[in-house]
Formats: sequence, structure tokens, C-alpha cells
Amino acid sequence: MPVRSKSMHAPTTKRIMIKKVSLIFFIAILLAIHCSNPLKNEEKKELVIHFIDDVFDLTGRYVFFWDGKDEHKKYVEPGKYIILLSIRDWQDQTFVSVEADGKPNANDSSRFEPGFWLNHELEAPYPDPFQVQAGVNIPVLIAEPARIRINIYKD
Repeated sequence: MPVRSKSMHAPTTKRIMIKKVSLIFFIAILLAIHCSNPLKNEEKKELVIHFIDDVFDLTGRYVFFWDGKDEHKKYVEPGKYIILLSIRDWQDQTFVSVEADGKPNANDSSRFEPGFWLNHELEAPYPDPFQVQAGVNIPVLIAEPARIRINIYKD
């Protein structure tokens, strides 16, 4: 039986390292290409309203109601909007679509439900899409007392 050299079959440490680095580099490129932050150029997005900017001492589920109005108390135009939630150094965002018309404040189901959560979370706004005059509910889970900011941008 022939004796096989160890170097012919066992990969060297150098080859393993090159493969690992190549794989990490490949994954990083895929993430950079396919993952995008719609607020990456936040200064280029049109801020519609500084919706919430306050300290909340109680943890739980908050449902905030946005009446569809901008900073000047005028109804926004139909289209797609970005809701950005900031809690300390954590951020999350979601989209919501706005349609024309609606009965003023018809969708208002704002409330607070005390509870304990492990993580902050921006849940899906509802209804989506919503008629601008009827407004939209924005549910948020708050895991610890903190300053909460919600800004809404035109996409």
C-alpha cells in the first residue's frame, strides 16, 4: 500500500485562512449590495414631522396615533412614508402608505398596555395603507424607561 504524503491531503493552515477570509469578504460584499437603509442619506429625505420626542418611564406597548398631518398641521400628500423610531442608541424603521380622503381620526386606537419586554420594537403600523384624514396607529414596544423619538419622513 502506497504511503500518502500528509501535505497532499490535509489543507494547510494558510489555505484554511485564505478560504475563511474569502468567505467573509464575499458575505460582506453581498450584505453591502443587498442591504440598504432608506434613511442612509437622512439629510436628503424630507422630514414631515417630529412626531414624538419625550421620556417614557413605564415599559410596555404604546400605540401612538398619527393624524396624517405635518409640522404645519396640514394633511400630507398621498404616497409612501418612513417611520423612524429612535430609543437611545437603537433605531428601527418601517414604511407606511398614505391614500387620499378618509373620516378625521377614524382609525384612532391609541393606548398604553403595561408590560415587560426584552427588546424595543417598532411594530407594523395599522391600517396600512391608510386614508390620510383617518390617520394611522404606530405600535411600539418599550423595554426600559428611555427617551423616545419618532420622526416621519417622505420616501
